[in-house]
Amino acid sequence: MNHPSKKQGFERIVAVLGLAVALGTCAHAQTQDVSPPSPAHALSCLQRPERAPQYPSKHSYDNTPGFMRLQLQFAKPDEGPTVRVLSNTAREDMQDVVMRYVERYRLPCLTPTDGIVSAVQEFSFSNSDLAPLPYDEEGARRPAFCIVMPRKDVEPPSMLGNSVSHIVATAAFSGDGESPPEVKIIHSSGTGAMEALVRERLAEYRMPCRHAGDAPQAMRQQFTFVPAGVRRYVLKRQAFGLAEFLGMTTDARQLQADFDFNTMNCPFKLHYSIYGPALPNEVRASGKKDPNRVAFLHWMKARQLAFASDRQANDMFGQTVQIDVPCGRLNLQPQPSPN
Repeated sequence: MNHPSKKQGFERIVAVLGLAVALGTCAHAQTQDVSPPSPAHALSCLQRPERAPQYPSKHSYDNTPGFMRLQLQFAKPDEGPTVRVLSNTAREDMQDVVMRYVERYRLPCLTPTDGIVSAVQEFSFSNSDLAPLPYDEEGARRPAFCIVMPRKDVEPPSMLGNSVSHIVATAAFSGDGESPPEVKIIHSSGTGAMEALVRERLAEYRMPCRHAGDAPQAMRQQFTFVPAGVRRYVLKRQAFGLAEFLGMTTDARQLQADFDFNTMNCPFKLHYSIYGPALPNEVRASGKKDPNRVAFLHWMKARQLAFASDRQANDMFGQTVQIDVPCGRLNLQPQPSPN
């Protein structure tokens, strides 16, 4: 664990772009129009900047992810598209990068007979060394989750001292796409003014893909307020082997466990998010859910990092590490205390 230097840079910058075209078909009785789409509807002449959006890092240790899904509508060949945000979890500077990028799009082959051409594009920002967990097939069966966050970031209040403040809140959606969520704060080390900011912020969130009568959906979000000029503790690395990680936990020599990873579709990866002891830690495993892993995941969730101080624990609240779980067997017995 260390204090990051302000002069450090980041090594991994990823901006993933995917372009999906929304095309319509026209059916009349028993016939169907199977004519090939025009060049404009096929987006074959789409012009866009050569350089893809880059991760807009604020700090050397900045690895906040972001995602945007946009609907683009082209009405004139020499003008940029009209943009509608379908989903957004990106902060303001990421949104700025995306909006500046798509406003330079042109569709020069668009003709009056084409009408309005629509497309959907997704942007994903990542500046983390963590490998993404493989796709969970069960996720495809869950209801659509189309959070749209406000265009502007939260303006933090003036802060004195050098203590980092964290607020964790939930937003529950039970109405239609225009209904605000019910907001609850489940953890706070901040002031009343900070909590009010968080409540106001989450009250602006919407889920436009919802319809009246849909099953309730909820999300949880952490807000961190850092006084100007304060340096925070972070882990030197984000990925660890299982044995190395367990050696960093409290009472590591007294751990007792017996798990056979060969019965758990090994090897696999865990993402461990640090919330304890204020909140339960979060542990997610790669791949499809495996009932053979349940006991091990609960055991890992109970492990707490051995922080050097309360400040270090507070600074690292909410950070996520990746743990590589090998094949084989983990058999731990309490060790005698060293003399």
